[in-house]
Amino acid sequence: MRPKIIEHLASVIFIGIVFLVLFAVWGPQKKAPSYQYIDDIKAYTQLGFLDMSDPEDLALLHETLDYYEPDNKPIHDSLVAEIKSYMRDLMLANTSSPYLSAELDINKLISLLVMLFQFAIIYILVLILTAYGVETFAIYRFIRLQQSGSLFGSIKASFHDLITTSDWQNKLKQAFFIIRKLLRGLIKGLSMLTLFAPAYVIAYSFKTRFDTDSVVLMILLSVISNGLLITYTQKYFTFIMSESRKGYVQTAIVKNLNRSYRFSTDKGIRLSSIFRIRKRFPGHIFGHIYQNVRFQYLSTLKEQASFLITGLIIIEMALNIQGHLCYELMQNILYKNLAIVLLIVFGIFVIVKLTELSIDYLIFTQQRKIDNKK
Repeated sequence: MRPKIIEHLASVIFIGIVFLVLFAVWGPQKKAPSYQYIDDIKAYTQLGFLDMSDPEDLALLHETLDYYEPDNKPIHDSLVAEIKSYMRDLMLANTSSPYLSAELDINKLISLLVMLFQFAIIYILVLILTAYGVETFAIYRFIRLQQSGSLFGSIKASFHDLITTSDWQNKLKQAFFIIRKLLRGLIKGLSMLTLFAPAYVIAYSFKTRFDTDSVVLMILLSVISNGLLITYTQKYFTFIMSESRKGYVQTAIVKNLNRSYRFSTDKGIRLSSIFRIRKRFPGHIFGHIYQNVRFQYLSTLKEQASFLITGLIIIEMALNIQGHLCYELMQNILYKNLAIVLLIVFGIFVIVKLTELSIDYLIFTQQRKIDNKK
């Protein structure tokens, strides 16, 4: 485990040094713009009958200056160009909040750390909920498959009975069964499309405004959108299917372990066991399958966490959820405050590395348990 800790720590130090170099090269803020004709600019912008932010008034000033001083047209061109720059800088200074100033003081640093902490809490909650959902849905899907077979197989068998049987009552029964299965498949397909939809598509289908009170909604969107839940459920299900075909499963059957997947039988699986946080299947063959699949899934969890944190960043930016870390990141990118941008990105990077370190520790502890059993 020590080499893993050193590896993660070295990557954090390396990225920190890279960011410091970037800030040293491009970070120092530019001085306030200087204007060659600042006295004339102030005089013209203070005229009550002219609005220098209005292109028509600015063009009128330009034509007037050229009319009365035709020999100074190059100077007039430069003056009008500087007035445009001055008005733009003035507008940015008036519309930007004090928080978006270029300086990184202690108050702003504390505020950023609070936002980073809130982001980390939301990220951890979503990661836990997603991991629980992936595991639960994959197990439930596998058990349902063992109970009734695949959707295509059951429809094919019913369609065969519908054609071959001469009993009209049985034909009607099979026809209704096929229709019910097709409707269930359609609803399931639409649900999967929803789970694959981007977060902003789902969000703006229900409401059009998001603010600092949307934390719960953001957590919900992070769990059900962007295809994360359904993609890793499929991966977990694939792990289960592959594991269920291995030789030790047949050995467990010979040892007379329970192998029924019915919910209502004593030797089957309790439905409550599937939805528990700490899943246990004592005395059942699936207990061995589950333990091995869970260990395989731990390494995939790092990949899932990377996609998740990217999704959270996109959600906060796309939905303009004010007062959160990634919205602040977007604002400071627009205002070119490199110090704040690098600090936020470095904070997110540290969260990712801490996640990977935690998962590596879980894998290490689980591997030790497996080795001790051997």
